[in-house]
Amino acid sequence: MSENNASTYSALHLRFRLRVKPDVLLARSREAASIIASVEGLIWKIWVLQQEEFEIGGLYLFANREAAEAYLKHPVVEAVRSNPAVISTESQLWDVDSSLSALTRAPLGSIRVQYSKSDAVMAGGQ
Repeated sequence: MSENNASTYSALHLRFRLRVKPDVLLARSREAASIIASVEGLIWKIWVLQQEEFEIGGLYLFANREAAEAYLKHPVVEAVRSNPAVISTESQLWDVDSSLSALTRAPLGSIRVQYSKSDAVMAGGQ
C-alpha cells in the first residue's frame, strides 16, 4: 500500500457455519447486536446470512487493526464460537485502501480523502 493510500481502517469478515438455519440464531441476536454496537473501535457491522448454506456472519469496519484483532477475542465472539449450533468459524482481516474506497463511495465515516483527477481516471472515473 502506498503512503498516500495508507489507512488505519481494517475490515473484518467473520463467517459461522451452523447446524441450524441462520434465522434460529438471528432471532436471539438483538442483545448481541447491542453489545457489538458498543465495541471500541467498531465503525459499523453488516449482518450477512445464507439460509440454504446454514451460514451467518458479519462484515465489519474498524478504526484500526488493533481494534479488529481485539474484537476476535471479545466475549460476544467467543459466545458464538462456543454455541453448540456453530460447526466452524472463519475470519479474514484486511487493511483498507482509503483513497480508492473513497472513490467508490465506501462508508468510511468522516474520512475525506483528497485525490487528483488522474487518480480518478486511473480508477475508472471521469
